[in-house]
Amino acid sequence: NDRTSPPRRDTSALMAASTTGDVVKKNDNYQLVWSPNFWKKMAISMALWLVAYYILKKSSISLENILFSNDVQSCRGQPITTVNGFLRVFPSSVVLPLLSSSCCAIQLVINALSGWGCAGFNTFLGPIRPILLPLLLISTWTLLPQRPLGWTFVSLFLAFLPELVDIWNTTRSQQWQKKNIVEPTSIVSPFPMEAKLRLDIPSMGCVACVNKIDTSIRQSKSAANIRGETSWLNDGSAKGGMAELSILAKTKEEIDTITEEVLAAISDAGFQCSVESLQVDVK
Repeated sequence: NDRTSPPRRDTSALMAASTTGDVVKKNDNYQLVWSPNFWKKMAISMALWLVAYYILKKSSISLENILFSNDVQSCRGQPITTVNGFLRVFPSSVVLPLLSSSCCAIQLVINALSGWGCAGFNTFLGPIRPILLPLLLISTWTLLPQRPLGWTFVSLFLAFLPELVDIWNTTRSQQWQKKNIVEPTSIVSPFPMEAKLRLDIPSMGCVACVNKIDTSIRQSKSAANIRGETSWLNDGSAKGGMAELSILAKTKEEIDTITEEVLAAISDAGFQCSVESLQVDVK
């Protein structure tokens, strides 16, 4: 790549006029604990699970015996390095947390090791997260005396991994913005053209996919010409998500080349992608 790297500069009027800041607010499709109405659904589910737990307790039936193996009661003190020890904690410490997180950890592994794109876990498991998370919290509390503490942390980490990934995505986006912002009077940009590129990514379906899209764009060949980038999931019934970035260039041909390289980077990550809009501003 022989293009001259643009200097760090202030956020342009083009990016300031972007509506991305409003769109990126976490909508229902994220299925995170801070998504709209998630807490209401989770509170109702928690109440119903507690009623069920009370009824089972009155009937001298323990919740852990129904959900998991009876052997879990004797797992404390058993070496987890053995096959039997691992199997005793596997359902409560791995399977239920994975389901409660919409298999976020599996999607992250897929993104890291292959170019398969989104596996669609959040599409099917996301809507029942408000039901599964209360069950996980109740079972965690119930099994706390019988299960090694380390597996309790593993369980909670896996279950709330989508929230941790979302925080990571937000933090990285903020760092990316700060990295490329300096005082507007300190440097005069030699790049007379700026473009706001918006991409439609219909196969993006969770925060792990958002993470992969952001990473792919920021590690593309054109990363030095990108000044501001973010991606988000669509709201409502619309599938997939969007990505928006600001491009600095010297010519329209260079903007076209950068656009093609960004599209190629996202495609190599396993996500279908097309140009939603391209607005060019000549300085």
